[in-house]
Amino acid sequence: MGYSLEQNTFIVMSYYRNGVLNEYGDWVYSVDACKDEYLVKYPVVIEEESLKTHIRRIVARFNDTGSVCKGKPTGRPEVSEDVVDDLRTRMEQSPKKSLSKLSLQSGVPYSTCQKVVKKKLHMHPYKISLVQELQPADFPRRVQYCHWFQANLDDNRILDLSFFSDQAWFHLSGYVNSQNFRIWSTENPHAFEETPLHAMKVGVWLAVSRRRFIGPIFFQDTINAARYREQILDVFVNQLLPEELESGYFQQDGATAHTTRENLRYLEEFYDDRIISLRANPEWPPRSPDLTPLDFSVFGWMKDSIYKNRIHTLDELMDKITRFCNENLNEEVLQDIFENKKRRVALCLRENGQHFQHLL
Repeated sequence: MGYSLEQNTFIVMSYYRNGVLNEYGDWVYSVDACKDEYLVKYPVVIEEESLKTHIRRIVARFNDTGSVCKGKPTGRPEVSEDVVDDLRTRMEQSPKKSLSKLSLQSGVPYSTCQKVVKKKLHMHPYKISLVQELQPADFPRRVQYCHWFQANLDDNRILDLSFFSDQAWFHLSGYVNSQNFRIWSTENPHAFEETPLHAMKVGVWLAVSRRRFIGPIFFQDTINAARYREQILDVFVNQLLPEELESGYFQQDGATAHTTRENLRYLEEFYDDRIISLRANPEWPPRSPDLTPLDFSVFGWMKDSIYKNRIHTLDELMDKITRFCNENLNEEVLQDIFENKKRRVALCLRENGQHFQHLL
């Protein structure tokens, strides 16, 4: 049977109330006397030996804890320091190790590994950022460009007139990451996403200054030198304002089609020596999308926005891209993007041309 808090309290009080002092000056307590008094107070049918066992248990609990109530369960035993040290060593040697693998290699239960790593080692899982691979020879070229930028372009009046350009491919099917994409259901629907053998896509070229953008200019064939000049540069320069042609700079990446002698001479007709490019002075450093406004900001933002809903035709895709630019790339946004550009240049110098994204 169960005993109430009132009954257990009575048992302790009765046990000590019925104690007697013997001839040696020690207190002697009687379980039988407590049992008899309890049965008078609570006249219930109960096996006497069971009651006496309960009396001893409650008195012992009171002596140990000062309470007749049950204490909180002690739970699992504490993990030893040797186990903690072993797990710490394993994680420091291989920080990319999963908890499942840590459990398998150490022989420690997964739940224990999780508790130790998070609560004792104070480690937390962080996502890895994918960045462009840099070669050691790239570092001084990035530093040189950043010094040049701070000396010549760290002026909002010039950035208002200067254009930074880039291009990207946009696929009609968008992008489905099967590792992150899930369909919740009570049963496996065996869902799949069809992708064409030759994906339909459109190329997008865009140029931005601190106050406006030119484009998007669309293309569907691989860009060679002639197409770049005729389909993109011709369209671009015909939209430039007189003050932009007179004082602004033009930046392009080091793609082969961009840096042929013919195309560089073509750009010099409009920009003279104000071209930032591979094979030009100043030189655009290779493998540096982290310094390109369209790469570190616009194109990623654009793809996240336009692929929220399924797109059915290339015309719809191009329309969405055009509307994104018109609705989002206002002067205030472009100013923020170029302030970000300035911060990135400063951080690139601080890191001597190496990766700096962890400082943003």
